[in-house]
Amino acid sequence: MGYLNYIIICVTLLVGFAAFRAIAYQNKKSKNALEEFWNRESEANSVRRADISNLDYITLSLDKLPINEAKKLGFSDICDELTRLSDKKFLNLSSYSNTDLKLMYGPANLDELSECDSNYSQLLRTLNKLSKEFIKIDKTNLAKQVLEYSMEIGSDLSSDFEMLGKIYHDAGDTENFKGLENKAENIDSLSKTLIINKLNNIKENDEQP
Repeated sequence: MGYLNYIIICVTLLVGFAAFRAIAYQNKKSKNALEEFWNRESEANSVRRADISNLDYITLSLDKLPINEAKKLGFSDICDELTRLSDKKFLNLSSYSNTDLKLMYGPANLDELSECDSNYSQLLRTLNKLSKEFIKIDKTNLAKQVLEYSMEIGSDLSSDFEMLGKIYHDAGDTENFKGLENKAENIDSLSKTLIINKLNNIKENDEQP
């Protein structure tokens, strides 16, 4: 019994030592990451204002959207929101943190850049809403027009890809469906995996007996 107790004590000590080392390692990593973050923040806050007039701003082209058809179908509120947004500036900055933006363009530009990014997100949500309304009433051609425009301006909304993928799939448009898959593969977004899975599900459902 004494020998067994000795073994148990040794194993317990080894496990405890391993756990201590693991915790110490994680604490060190966290400390280093925090120090790196504050170093980058300090550097970012000292960057001088850069010229942001020539950035890749997105323009909302209402003439590419079925605005008149949408109004006739009772979606004037969405059209009014798109008209309001047409005077705004848009930038897709979803892949950058505030620290990244300050490092690139200076902290003095952060508010304006954040507003442009917020405008872009609102634009995508509004176009997504209009697409869903068209699909609800079986106006898939109009939904397709809106969704293709969303793709043109860089949408990374998974539901945009899913809706457009279903439209292409149901129409037997394999060429455009493949193009949508390629776009999903090359997208720089946290939703990339979700988008690819949704497109794969559309094809897999078709292959089931």
